[in-house]
Amino acid sequence: MSVTLKGVMPALLTPFNSQQQLDTKSLRQLVQFNIAQGIDGLYVGGSTGEAFVQNIAQRQEVLEIVAEEAKGKITLIAHVGTVSTHESQQLAKAASRAGYHAVSAVTPFYYPFSFEEHCDHYRGIIDSADGLPMVVYNIPALSGVKLSLDQINTLVTLPGVGALKQTSGDLYQMEQIRRAHPDLVLYNGYDEIFASGLLAGADGGIGSTYNIMGWRYQAIVKALKEGDNARAQAIQAQCNTVIDQLIKVGVFRGLKTVLHYMDVIDVPLCRKPFAPVDEKYLPELRTLAQQLQQEKDQH
Repeated sequence: MSVTLKGVMPALLTPFNSQQQLDTKSLRQLVQFNIAQGIDGLYVGGSTGEAFVQNIAQRQEVLEIVAEEAKGKITLIAHVGTVSTHESQQLAKAASRAGYHAVSAVTPFYYPFSFEEHCDHYRGIIDSADGLPMVVYNIPALSGVKLSLDQINTLVTLPGVGALKQTSGDLYQMEQIRRAHPDLVLYNGYDEIFASGLLAGADGGIGSTYNIMGWRYQAIVKALKEGDNARAQAIQAQCNTVIDQLIKVGVFRGLKTVLHYMDVIDVPLCRKPFAPVDEKYLPELRTLAQQLQQEKDQH
């Protein structure tokens, strides 16, 4: 398989059972469901995967199962980021053993680390990744780490860095990054501005809602390649109507509920402290699941 890091890559959800333990059967089904959508790869163990409510052994098990199920059909990126450099290095080694094509790590959060400490954190992970390229994950709204353009420029030019996941609404900064680094693989992170992110210079995207409508995002890529910006905008609006619903009910639990109604995962629960979807929203999510299933079948 010739590996490219570019493209449309769902940030994979992690299904749990009613006892809050990993549901391996549903995880395998979700991997196959995503592959059947025609996506380019999977981003495993990130924010959408509820990585930070799992311990290292659980995260490693998820990485191994997904790699086994994907069987070389798609590009696999393992998110190995934690606050601890040592634990991130353990996960990076596990990703390499499992056959991933790249590793990724969020900027270390919670503590006010200096920028040099951030750089050392990434260097340490890269050293443990057995030559796999690093995808730097910039998500200031959740990490609390607000990198300047100069700092981003420094991080993406560290030896071993091959890509940047830019989860920011700052499209000016996206374009500035692209201009400064024409060969860097650049991912759009916010699903609701996917089309705009591509126009600003992104090579593709990594997003949570790709799990339930990945074909739509591929259609946006196709429309823009063909110069049909109006069609791309129309499909983005369709995606955003769904995103509006998910934000109202809680994105991760909403996605799991839709996938449950699509018979992909057994239990639509996130790990505590995440609560289940409020029951009043279940009918509209069931309807959404039916609509998306019909659209996928026709696609």
